[in-house]
Amino acid sequence: MMMPVASRTDAFTAFQSQLRTLCLNEFPCGSGSWRTSTEKNVSDTRFTVTLKDYGANKEQEEALEEFVTSKFSPYSVDYSWSDEAKGLREIAVKSPWLITEDFIHNHFKTLRIVDKNVHHLDTGLLKLPYLEELTVTANHLTTVHSQNIPKTVKVLELVANKIDDLEQLCEDPPPELQHLGLGLNNISALHDYITGAYWPCLLSLDLSHNNLCDLIEIINKLSSLPKLRNLVLLGNPLALIPGYRGFTIDSLRKLDILDDLMISADEKHHFKGLARRKEYVLDEAKMTVKISAATGIPPPPEMLSTEEVPLYPVTTRTYYVEFKFLEDFQSKTRAESDNKKEQEKDKDQEKDAVANGNPAGGDDGGDKENPVTITEESSDVTSTCSPQPDPKDPTLTPSHTPPPTLKLVPYRTKGIRWTEEGFQFQYSQDIVIDDLPALKEYFKKGMELSIKEDKILSRPAETEESTEESKGGKDGKGKDKPPPPTGDKKKKKKEPEVELVHSPPEVSVLGTYTLELAEFIEGEYMIDETCTCKGQEGTTTGEEEALKEEDDGTDSKKDKKKKKERSDSPKGKKGKGDGKESKEGKDKGKKPASKPDKKESKAKRPGSGKSQHSDEEEEKPPPPPLTVSISVELHHWKTAQESIPSQTVMEKMALLEETIHE
Repeated sequence: MMMPVASRTDAFTAFQSQLRTLCLNEFPCGSGSWRTSTEKNVSDTRFTVTLKDYGANKEQEEALEEFVTSKFSPYSVDYSWSDEAKGLREIAVKSPWLITEDFIHNHFKTLRIVDKNVHHLDTGLLKLPYLEELTVTANHLTTVHSQNIPKTVKVLELVANKIDDLEQLCEDPPPELQHLGLGLNNISALHDYITGAYWPCLLSLDLSHNNLCDLIEIINKLSSLPKLRNLVLLGNPLALIPGYRGFTIDSLRKLDILDDLMISADEKHHFKGLARRKEYVLDEAKMTVKISAATGIPPPPEMLSTEEVPLYPVTTRTYYVEFKFLEDFQSKTRAESDNKKEQEKDKDQEKDAVANGNPAGGDDGGDKENPVTITEESSDVTSTCSPQPDPKDPTLTPSHTPPPTLKLVPYRTKGIRWTEEGFQFQYSQDIVIDDLPALKEYFKKGMELSIKEDKILSRPAETEESTEESKGGKDGKGKDKPPPPTGDKKKKKKEPEVELVHSPPEVSVLGTYTLELAEFIEGEYMIDETCTCKGQEGTTTGEEEALKEEDDGTDSKKDKKKKKERSDSPKGKKGKGDGKESKEGKDKGKKPASKPDKKESKAKRPGSGKSQHSDEEEEKPPPPPLTVSISVELHHWKTAQESIPSQTVMEKMALLEETIHE
C-alpha cells in the first residue's frame, strides 16, 4: 500500500494547530462547569466545595493551576513550541474571560514551527504584531517572502529547508533583525543579497552546510555587514580550503566567533596580512593520504602445501592496498594538455595529408587505425552517488537535483611479497582537488579501501627447437637424433638463461573497508585509524581447498598402496592345504574370552578418533584480522607564512601554466 503523503500547510495554519493543543476552552482551562461559582449569596470559604449547591464536580482555582503547571499532571501538554504557551494556559485558568483571538495573537513573542511540512510563509503571520523570534526549521521552504514576516522579528531561523534563492527574502526584510539562520539549505551564491544595505543590524549569520564555494567573493560580500560578530560557514565546500579560517579572520577584523569557536588574539596576530595575499588563496583543497602497514594477510597456499612444488609455472604473489579518490588536479591538467597537444598534431597531420593529395585517414593506400589515447580516467572505475536525472522529469526541481557523479581514480601502494615480518608500505600521497563540491560529496560517501593480491604465473617461452621436436613426435617418424659431436666435456657451453613468459595478473580481493570521512565536513583536519577489513568470500579459500584436496588424494593413494602390500604379504596369504590344518589354525587363532579392561574399552570406542580430530580442529585459533593503518589529513594554514608556497611548488605551478598556455 502507498504511504499517505502529508498535505502542504502554511506557517499560520501550523501555528493554529499547535495552539489547539493547549485546550484553552477545555478542562482545566476555560470557564466551564468545573469551576467554583462566584455568586454573592454564597460565602467564599474553604468549606464551599462541601456545600450541597456545588457537589463534587467543582474545583478550586489552586487545583486547576496545579493541573496546568505540574509536569506529572495528566493534563500537561507540550510547551516547547513557544515560550509564552505555558503562561497563556495559566491565564486561561486564572482569567478565562481574557482569552480572545486578539489577546492570543498579541501574547506571543516567540514561535517555533519544527517539522510541520510547511511549504510557505503566508500573510497570516502578520496577525502576530509583537513576534520577535520566528523559527521555521526542518520544513520544505524553497523561497521566503520577507513581506509576510512581521517587522518586529529580531531572530529568524530558517535552518534545514530547501532554500536556494535569497532574492524574495531581501525585498523588504525586518529592519531590526539581529540573527539570520540559513544553515542546511541549498544556497550556492549570495550575490548582493547578504549585504549591509539589507541587513544593517545583523549580528549573527549562519550559512553552514550549504553549497558556497568561492571564498574570496563570499567574504567580500560579508565584509559590508557593519555589526557582524558571529559567523558560521562550516560545512560549505569553501571551508575545505587550507586558508579558509585565516583569510576569514583577517578579512573580517570585527568578527568574534567563527564556526562556534572564539577567535583569539593569537589567531588574529598569526593571520595578519593574509587578506592582502588573495593570489595565494586558491579554491582548492589539499589532502595527504598515508598508509603505513598492514597485518593479518594469510600466507600463500604454496607455503602451506607439504608436497613438492613443480619447477614451472613460477607463481609470484604481491600484496598491496588500493583506495579510490578523486583525480588529482595536477594530473588532470597534464592529461588535458597532453590531449590538446595530440589533437593539434592530428589536425596538422590531416592538413599535411590534404596538401599532399592523400585522403584523410589514409597513408600510401594503407589503412591506419585512429590513435586511441588512454587516459587515467578512462581506465578507472567510475562510481556514482545516484543515478543521472532525467531532464524531462517534471517533478525535478533545482532543489531536488541529485548530487553530482563522482569520478574516482584508484590509488595503490607498491606491491610487496609475503613475509612473516609483516607489510610495511610507508606510502604517502599528496592529492590536490579543485572540485570542492565533489570533494564534499566524497567525504559524505567515505573512502573505499581494499587489500588485494596479484598472482602472476611465469612459464618458459617455447623456442623453435622445442616446437620442431613436438612436431616430429607427433608425426611418429621415430627417427633418432644424431649423436652430438664428440669433444672435450670441459668445452661445453654454458646453458642460456630460461626466458619466462608472464601471464596477466589475477587480482583477488582479500578484504575491504569503508573509511568514514564526514568529520572533515564538521571541521576536523586529521583522521588516523586502524581499519579492520571484512574478508571476501571465494578469494583465497578456493586455492587452499584445491591444495587440501590434492593432499587428501595423495594420502588416499598411500593408504591403497599399504593395503596392497598387506594383502601381498605371506601372513595375509592362506595356504590351500587340508581342512584339518585350517580348522586347527582357526582353533589356535581363537583366544579365551576375558573381560576387557575399562581403560582399553574406553580408548577403543568407535568414533573416539573422530572426536579427538574434531577437538583438534576446534582448538585451532581463528585467523588474525586484516588490518590497515591509514591516516588522512586535510591541510590547513596555521599562520599567514604558510600561504607562501615553496620554490618547488612555484616551479610546478609555472610548468603547469606553461603547459596550459601551450
